[in-house]
Amino acid sequence: MAKKSLGTAQTVQSMLRNNCILIEVDGAIRRISLDNLMNAINEGNEELLREVAWGVPIKQATQSSPAWGRVGNLDMWAQYKAATGRYLLKNNGKAAKLSVGNSGVYADGTTLDETAGHIIVHAPRLYYLVKTDAVTSIPYLWMSQLPIGGHYIDTINLGAYLGSLSSGKLTSRSGVAPQGSKTINEFWTAAQANGTKFGLMSYDHQRWLMMMALSEYGNPNIQAMLGNGITGSNNSSDYTTPLSFLTGATKSLGDGFGKVDKSWTNSGGTAVLDACDVSVLGIENPYGLMWQMLQGIYCGNSGNSGQDGTEVFIYEGNRLPSNAELTSHPLGDYRQLTRPTSNNFIVREILGEFFDLIPSNITGGGGTSYWCDYFYGNDAGQLVHLGGSASSGALCGLAFLRSNSAFSYSNAGFGSRLAYYGEIEIIDGKDIATA
Repeated sequence: MAKKSLGTAQTVQSMLRNNCILIEVDGAIRRISLDNLMNAINEGNEELLREVAWGVPIKQATQSSPAWGRVGNLDMWAQYKAATGRYLLKNNGKAAKLSVGNSGVYADGTTLDETAGHIIVHAPRLYYLVKTDAVTSIPYLWMSQLPIGGHYIDTINLGAYLGSLSSGKLTSRSGVAPQGSKTINEFWTAAQANGTKFGLMSYDHQRWLMMMALSEYGNPNIQAMLGNGITGSNNSSDYTTPLSFLTGATKSLGDGFGKVDKSWTNSGGTAVLDACDVSVLGIENPYGLMWQMLQGIYCGNSGNSGQDGTEVFIYEGNRLPSNAELTSHPLGDYRQLTRPTSNNFIVREILGEFFDLIPSNITGGGGTSYWCDYFYGNDAGQLVHLGGSASSGALCGLAFLRSNSAFSYSNAGFGSRLAYYGEIEIIDGKDIATA
């Protein structure tokens, strides 16, 4: 039999439990079935886990420095990163890959017309496992494209750009100002105008973004590792001026992590230092420009019978909660957590088996220590927002949550991001116009 390079083998998106993968054991190549691999990992075989997954030690309880580091098979992280990128998605679910290094053209060189759809970031299903080390008591976040005995975040199809409106429909396009001054229900209605499989950015997307940042940097201080964002390093008052900035400043970065320096002067006449548009695997400005409303999560209100305002409800499905659910709890499957009802920098997150990014301790932190991001909470706000605005400064980041506004809240500096919850069919750019 002729030798075959594993690097040229056909890639697949799924496998059966009795299918096998190749691993290295004591310097020799061996194979193991997916079924036995999952059993070995569930039994705590960390050596095997390091072969098929990459990870980050979450040292929130042992050190104030956010430099946690990375472990495991970083080649598998590189493979996952390479499989993630920007696409043009049509409302019928057909999608075409954009160039890896230039989001202004399709990967096959065809001219891009963004009005044909939405610019999204598509990423494969991500399996993850939070496992506490028996010796150090440090929880490790392990991630892989293979089942590793924990949970998964399903395929990502998230707007690359902050949402804007076109003929009453929420879209993700470059060259336009992001939309604010809408309630989450109004944003939801505008997303659904594209089709029933469309919705808004969710709590799962927030967790995924943090997982991506930790995978790349081993450090939750995204402002220090990637860039401050539009907020810069000295702006502390002006969130309205940047609302006229047009999306698409990171088109030249393509699918990667990176930043593009931004020069602007706030309403007080002060030049904003170290400002930039940032890209997290193609997601433009997920922090430091505009708050983003999240679906899949809401909080309790002490004014409601049976709620004391500390509740956090994480529910299933591409939907918003009904008024009846807001005053009680979600219908169907859901998880319930507890939030702080005051404001401060995050020291510890709940984590648990689902890697929940809800603070459990907000005493003693700062903009460069522990999680390096801020949390806003009270016992009445039910709407959850991510990322921070251009006036939020060092408070911003991928763990920065605001949960102190009514579910019906709207403001010019509060927007959302389009998401697609259906299966996509990938085609060539040259075929997208007639697909």
